[in-house]
Amino acid sequence: GSETSPSLPLLRITDLYHPLIDHAVPNSIASNGQVLLTGSNASGKSTFLRAAALAVLLAESLQTVSASGYRAPFLRIFSSMALADNLEGGESYFIVEIRSLKRILDAAGENGAPVFCCIDEVLRGTNTAERIAASSAILENMKQRGILCFAATHDLELTELLKAQYENYHFEEAMEGADVAFRYQLLAGPADTRNAIRLLVASGYDPAVTKKAEERAEHFLATGDWK
Repeated sequence: GSETSPSLPLLRITDLYHPLIDHAVPNSIASNGQVLLTGSNASGKSTFLRAAALAVLLAESLQTVSASGYRAPFLRIFSSMALADNLEGGESYFIVEIRSLKRILDAAGENGAPVFCCIDEVLRGTNTAERIAASSAILENMKQRGILCFAATHDLELTELLKAQYENYHFEEAMEGADVAFRYQLLAGPADTRNAIRLLVASGYDPAVTKKAEERAEHFLATGDWK
């Protein structure tokens, strides 16, 4: 709407890496806005989110950080990652997801430091049309509430829907013969490649399966219809 969003804090991390990964590729980011991460499967999105959240936690608790440089005010850290359905509580994966996101939105209305959150695969527990519609509305609302949000998604449609509210970054891979090689380097802009079917090929799936998958994907991307 026409509401003025609260100003967001600057978060600057230089040469960020995950401390539990040997020979981790360092990445730098500086943002006082929202960040939307896209990229293919296994390209590094989830690891980057975990590294960013861990860096904030270490900086605020131990005054050290898994990076060569860090600058940010005190932030309240939230995440919606590695979720699972709740069998004992009778909650589906999607219900667990929406509760997890709701608690982040609610936290922004409480007194305290600004909220920083990392969200991995926004609303992946539901169908494509409603996922994109609801995800874009929720992520827009996070900016309106002054939440500094780093979110990862496979839905490239969100990069267009949210281009006025979110900074786009991506990870990508390269083909080396029949293999997929990952660079783990954070790049500006939205992703423009997909690799799910190529990973099937590299994993030795029956060529009849992968060929049919490729044909269907190419037809859908060209026409918007499934055959």
